[in-house]
Amino acid sequence: MANTNKGRKVFICTTPQPSTLNQSQFAALTYVEVSNVGAVGESGTNTNIVSYDELATEVTQKQKGISNAGDPTIECARNPTDPGQVALRAAGKTKLLYAVKFEDADAPDANSTNTVYYNRGLVTGPTRPNGRNEDFILEVFTLGLVQTEIVVDPTSLVAPANSLKPSIAGVLTQGETLTAIPGVWSGNPAFAYQWKRDGTNISGATNATYTLVAGDATKAISVAVTGTNGAGNATATSAATANVT
Repeated sequence: MANTNKGRKVFICTTPQPSTLNQSQFAALTYVEVSNVGAVGESGTNTNIVSYDELATEVTQKQKGISNAGDPTIECARNPTDPGQVALRAAGKTKLLYAVKFEDADAPDANSTNTVYYNRGLVTGPTRPNGRNEDFILEVFTLGLVQTEIVVDPTSLVAPANSLKPSIAGVLTQGETLTAIPGVWSGNPAFAYQWKRDGTNISGATNATYTLVAGDATKAISVAVTGTNGAGNATATSAATANVT
């Protein structure tokens, strides 16, 4: 489902972050929310396209050049006492790098997280657009980002659960390929597979499909499906097939 920017939140970590961070390191930081935010500017990586023409060129050659992680702005209705705005003003007076987090209000259900965007860079500003009689007093901060934005899509807060066991489709004859049907799961998990011969794991048979070999003759085949999301995992096993011919 498509969403709007309504409800988006902006956060800053007040502790400088001089080194590149991965997702887990970003998530472990302590953030302060910036209140009274009216707009957030464009973020994401923009890469230069460079070109070169030889004497014999008919169509210009092109390749990717240097990437810019972005310079988004944060527009706030000025609040002198808001902790987040105070943190932005303090960061703007330094040449240090800070972690910033944007969070959408787009969780697909009550058991899922919102989309989160992690960034790191300089803070400059504020500038003040000023204006006329009925214009709000605004402050605009610019982020000079120095690493590629990390986007974390909504994830389930509840471990996967299976409500309809996996099953197997295909012909039970040597040389034929069987396909695992995961069944019905909650928690929107990613799946892993383990095929079994008479209840014993088949070495290396961990794909969603399995091609029957001579050793499967007269044996029953089943498949265990493990569903995993950010909250945990669970395993369900299909019923065994008839014996392979």
